[in-house]
Amino acid sequence: MLMEIRGTRLYVDQRGPEDAPPLLFIHGGPGAGSYDFLAFQGDRLGRRFRLIAVDQRGVQQSDPLTGPVSEQDLIADFEALREKLGVEQWSILGHSYGGRLALRYAIAHPDAVTKVVFENPGWDMVLASDTLLRAALPLLPGVEAPPPHTGPATKAMWDERIAVLAQLGDRRMEIYTGPDARDLQLPADTEISDEYHSRSGHFHDQITRSASFGEPVLQYFAQLIPPALLIKGEYDPATSQQEIELFRSDVPNGTYYYAAGTGHFTHAEQPDLYAELVTEFLLS
Repeated sequence: MLMEIRGTRLYVDQRGPEDAPPLLFIHGGPGAGSYDFLAFQGDRLGRRFRLIAVDQRGVQQSDPLTGPVSEQDLIADFEALREKLGVEQWSILGHSYGGRLALRYAIAHPDAVTKVVFENPGWDMVLASDTLLRAALPLLPGVEAPPPHTGPATKAMWDERIAVLAQLGDRRMEIYTGPDARDLQLPADTEISDEYHSRSGHFHDQITRSASFGEPVLQYFAQLIPPALLIKGEYDPATSQQEIELFRSDVPNGTYYYAAGTGHFTHAEQPDLYAELVTEFLLS
C-alpha cells in the first residue's frame, strides 16, 4: 500500500501478524526496491515477524522523485514510517547498499532499534566498488581498470566503475552468486514494469549525486550498541575484507556469519537457511 510519508507516498508491504516482533527491511541498489527480497523472504520471515518492507522514496512502487534526495532523507523517512505505524522499537535488516542505510539509521535513532542484521553490506562506497571491480575484471578481458580512487566516493568515480560492471551484460550474475546459483532469476527483472524501473534509475542517479553518498560511515561501528549480525556470502563481491575486519574488531555486540556457497543474494540462494539464521538471531 502507499503511505503518505514526509511529503511523498512510499510503498509499504507488511507481512506477518501485526503483534509479532517488527522488522524493517531496507533494500539496496541504490534503487533496487523490496520486490525481490519479498519474493524469497516475505512469507518466510512473515511467519515469525511483522515484516515491514518499504520502497525508498522515488524507487519502484513509491511515488517518483520530484527533486534531489539524500541519505538523510531516507533515514528521516524510516523514522517517520515507524512513528506512523505506531512501532515503539523494531529490528532492522539491510541488504547491500541498504546495510549502509541501516547503519546510519541505527546510529541516528539508537532507542528505536533492538537488533541489526547486515546482509552483504556496501558500507563504504569506494571499498564496495573496489571489490566489485576485482570480481568483474577477470570476466572482461581487455577492459582496463579505472584508476585508483582516493578520498570520499564521488558520483564520477561511481559512474565510471558502474560502467565497467555494465559491460558484463548477461554475465553479471556470475559475480553476484555462488556457483550453485548461476541461474538465479531476480523476479523484479521481469515482473516490475519499465516505469518502475525508470523510477529506480532516476533515484540511483540522484542519490549518487548527493554529498551524503560519499560520506564515510565506518567510524560509526564503535557506536553501534544493539546486537548486530553480519551475514557475508562466500562469493559476495560487495563487502570488502577491510570492512569485515573492522566490523569484527569495532562493533561492541557484533556477530559474524560466513555463508558458505552463497554470493550477494544469500536470502535468495539459500532462503530457508537464511530465514532460520535471521529468526534465531533476532529472537534469541
